[in-house]
Amino acid sequence: MSKINKKTDKVFSEKIPSIRPFEFNDKVAHVFDDMAERSIPFYKEVQKMVTGLTLTYFQEGSTIYDLGSSTATTISLISQGLKDHNIEDYTIVGIDSSSAMCREADTKLKSIDGDMKKIYIKEGDLFDCPIENASVVIMNYTLQFIDPLKREKLIQHIYKGLRHNGILLVSDKMLQSNTDTSRIFIENYYEMKRTNGYSDLEISQKREALENVLIPYSVKEEVALFRNCGFEAVDMFFTWYNFSSFICMKKNDQVGDY
Repeated sequence: MSKINKKTDKVFSEKIPSIRPFEFNDKVAHVFDDMAERSIPFYKEVQKMVTGLTLTYFQEGSTIYDLGSSTATTISLISQGLKDHNIEDYTIVGIDSSSAMCREADTKLKSIDGDMKKIYIKEGDLFDCPIENASVVIMNYTLQFIDPLKREKLIQHIYKGLRHNGILLVSDKMLQSNTDTSRIFIENYYEMKRTNGYSDLEISQKREALENVLIPYSVKEEVALFRNCGFEAVDMFFTWYNFSSFICMKKNDQVGDY
């Protein structure tokens, strides 16, 4: 998406008397690209890594799912990557519970001439949408917004829908096991946001809005979740202070299923 069309995030720039829980409404969706780039460490680099891993592990004739697809930034990059590699036998499905995000996604994909015969943006609950014939499933900063009591059910749902050697790519904000380490990591994170133009008021108000909405796990808890749901190969491919990204591979037990 061009910088000319990207709107600046001012959602929390003015004093809000009563801060409501964060939601991906029209106001947020309209500026989400700017919000993500300025709020998530190395956001563009992680997107490139996710795209590269997707292209590496994609199996022709399969489906790529982006769960919590937001404004379709990831889908746009993957679509272009498939086109650059002359891959035509694919389906990409983006699922998001926010209608505002889905509208932004449709607009973006049309602006880059995405092949809408092969790309589908669906508004819906991640638990209600089938995952079938998948070689890659992506959750970029999505799992952290899922009720912790329901996370295992969702990961199991994903695992069942993956092909042999299929992968799940997850990026999340993480908890630290030590309070001193946590404080230092968070201080560095907030300094990054200040460097990217956010005021202390914006940082404070967004933090309050996200409380009890974004619920992070520790790395140990996240890895255990993936392993408990059947993923044998779980590795970290990116980390920066309190943010980490994981690649989880499915290996079927069936003999001869290669």
